[in-house]
Amino acid sequence: MGLNRINKPEPLAKTALKALRNSILKNDLNPGVIYNEKALARDLGISRTPVREALLELSSKRLVKFLPQKGVVINTFSPKEIQDVFDVRMALETYAIHKLCRQSPRVDTARVAASLKAQKEAARNNDARTFMDADRRFHMDLTTLARNNYLMEMMNDIRDIMHLMGYKALGLDGRMQQVIREHEIVLNAVAAGDAHAALEGMESHLAHSKAAVNQT
Repeated sequence: MGLNRINKPEPLAKTALKALRNSILKNDLNPGVIYNEKALARDLGISRTPVREALLELSSKRLVKFLPQKGVVINTFSPKEIQDVFDVRMALETYAIHKLCRQSPRVDTARVAASLKAQKEAARNNDARTFMDADRRFHMDLTTLARNNYLMEMMNDIRDIMHLMGYKALGLDGRMQQVIREHEIVLNAVAAGDAHAALEGMESHLAHSKAAVNQT
């Protein structure tokens, strides 16, 4: 018979997870505000159980924090946590740069360049949300070129945390333009196959990013 298989509907907990994560990363849910499961469930139009499951998952990813008898808040990070995250990020991203710069033939950086172009457009429009989305693509596109799926998975997890940390830092005077200049240095070095310059550029960029996060 010519019947098409019926796709099972997505579990509500997964739907809630996507919705809540997107709201956090888009800054629709704000740090410092206490949210309760009942209100979140009402806003999403679903029961509390899948919302609870989604929040537990987000907590395991360190995007939210439970406050006993109160609710949940968007996570904020101590100086030690910021240092720890950037230590891991430095290890992952410098490894990716080291690997991709030594590949033969030379990697195609067209997608990375497109992400940088999107950042420049967002900066001209002073659009922090679009800028952060393009920033994520820039780093993930670079990581993709290293051709390591395990590395990609680790970067995906840490990029959500970096998004939370970095969004406020974009409010610092001139930070968007500084990020663009730093990205240009990295991209040009990678395109030229200059591993030394690319590694120096990435290390400098991450050091400046950590300093900017610590200022907010």
